[in-house]
Amino acid sequence: MTAHAKLSPSGCDRWSTCTASVALIDKLRGDGEIVDRDASEWSAEGTVAHEIREMCLDFGFDPHHFVGATISADGFTYVVDDEMAGHLQTGIDWVREHTGAPHVEIKVDLSPWLPGQFGTCDTGWIAYWPAFSNALYISDLKYGAGVPVDAIGNKQLRLYALGMWHHLGRPQVEKIVLNIDQPRAGGMKYWEITLDELLAFGEEMKAVYAKIIAGDVEFKPSHKACKWCEVRKAPGGCPPRDRWLLEMAADAHPDLPNMVIPGYERQNLVGERRWLVVQHASDIRARLAELHEESLRAALDGNPDPGSKAVEGDLGDRYFKDAKKAEALLVGALGDEAYQPRKVIGITEIEKKVKPGKRKQGHPEAWEELLKLVDRPKGKPKLVPADHQKPALVQWEDDFDDL
Repeated sequence: MTAHAKLSPSGCDRWSTCTASVALIDKLRGDGEIVDRDASEWSAEGTVAHEIREMCLDFGFDPHHFVGATISADGFTYVVDDEMAGHLQTGIDWVREHTGAPHVEIKVDLSPWLPGQFGTCDTGWIAYWPAFSNALYISDLKYGAGVPVDAIGNKQLRLYALGMWHHLGRPQVEKIVLNIDQPRAGGMKYWEITLDELLAFGEEMKAVYAKIIAGDVEFKPSHKACKWCEVRKAPGGCPPRDRWLLEMAADAHPDLPNMVIPGYERQNLVGERRWLVVQHASDIRARLAELHEESLRAALDGNPDPGSKAVEGDLGDRYFKDAKKAEALLVGALGDEAYQPRKVIGITEIEKKVKPGKRKQGHPEAWEELLKLVDRPKGKPKLVPADHQKPALVQWEDDFDDL
């Protein structure tokens, strides 16, 4: 078996929805048209964060013990700083509040539901309480800041919970608490379900597996299914996804010339159809950007799309080739006028420099006084799926002022 399970928990949003992607990815891998994604600076940073978290939970360290340490991962090297230590401490403290002996970075077997498949669970444990409310806890660190990950409805966490429950001998528990620890994008997030609900999900996954094995599969694009799918980057991309996005793009731009899409008629943008377009606007924009780059590359390669050509673009922004020499000349000519007016650093930078910590003295008195001056405006209303954990917001116009 390869180092990664074919039906891995991390890819569950893809293979459990777009079941035809499993065989297609296997074929494209065999043909050499897609390969494993190279490690990036960001994924390597996440690996470092996981390693620190693991050592803290296994050996009783705190993240600040690693500040200044140099750790390498996937060809990249990091010096652990106070910021990373602070981000990791909250989740580690939460785990310790509930258990003194967590299972950390455990390979869990998913064979009862997905034969031959497995996953690596960040952290799991059973909390035994006096009043018969034993609970299975799963905590998963997501160190990335770009894409917030929700705990509610999370398929990856539910697969980890199934594997950990099986690993621990299938104990009777009253509830399962699923936690996403994403310190740079929303902090600690939770979802609580019952064992019956977890096992019902396991049966759903068992049925998905049976369909994949039997070849009873379909292409079913969606935001979550497509986001990290390798087919997107294969030559020619993914035709079912392109069709799905094209149909929504046609809806979003009814003034465009008619697009010939067999079997498809445009609909007025109201209700569910409008929300569908809004919900996937980022996917549409991202695909349009990809198509632009592909079309430009074809033109630069001497094979432009009919009706297009590549030309030299506008000149970029001006810059000094020797910034220090330019600065010296400006100061000689203008004196202090060569510099922009000074301004106070931002609150995030202030927190780094002023807030006291376990490994830095900071400026405690100034920090306490500054906190009294900090305020934040209310966020603007935003659209989210109906099952989002926040209550619905309805703003009523005050039509009765004159009365």
